[in-house]
Amino acid sequence: MTYSAEELMICSLARELRDRETIAVGNHSPIPAAAALLALATHAPKANVYIIGDPAHWPFEGTKEFFDWIQQGRVDVFFLGGAQIDSYGSINLHVIGDYESPKIRLPGGAGSAMVYYRCKRILLFKTDHQVKGFPEKLDFTSSHSSLNFREEKHGLLEAVITPLAILRPSIITGRLELTHSAPEMNADEIQQKTGFDLNIKNMEQPILEIVPPSTIELHALRTKVRQELKQIYPEFTIGGIRHNG
Repeated sequence: MTYSAEELMICSLARELRDRETIAVGNHSPIPAAAALLALATHAPKANVYIIGDPAHWPFEGTKEFFDWIQQGRVDVFFLGGAQIDSYGSINLHVIGDYESPKIRLPGGAGSAMVYYRCKRILLFKTDHQVKGFPEKLDFTSSHSSLNFREEKHGLLEAVITPLAILRPSIITGRLELTHSAPEMNADEIQQKTGFDLNIKNMEQPILEIVPPSTIELHALRTKVRQELKQIYPEFTIGGIRHNG
């Protein structure tokens, strides 16, 4: 059964989620929302899922109560994206280019600086994988990576997931390394699309291939999850999750 790049990425994110965890999804985040709903429909039926914009998974009055809840350390997993992600997992959500005279002004951090440090686990995601999106140095830092050898129980970066790869922080250096590549992609190709060194030549463990979506995952994604997403992100549901097989 064939599948899309979006479906592979959604499955990769969903597999990072655990049963009974409290999982929160921010604003305008259809791929993480799909991943959370997929986990709920498959291997994590007792997870607590909260999605901004989804009445079925949103018990709060607005967002102030939600951010207060995060500050209390009550969220296990949160998804963050970035126009740029650097080699340590810091993110840029503000500008491309100089801050005073940017080439592009982005929407902003929307609480990401706090969220990065108050949720127990952070999953970064990016829907494309290009050099410009993974620079050695960010044009602007919206949120510093929380993995700089901190020992607190909150705010640890677990992985960066794209359609092409899964990157994880080295336990020695804290820098992101390539641990998994998408089917039909090799490590050298992924390095060429990344602006910082992925330490491919010095990896102690082999780089694994991302397991393709299973029949069970695709069925759940294209039926139950698709119907739920249609209520929140109708345009994404039509253009993103497709019936390919």
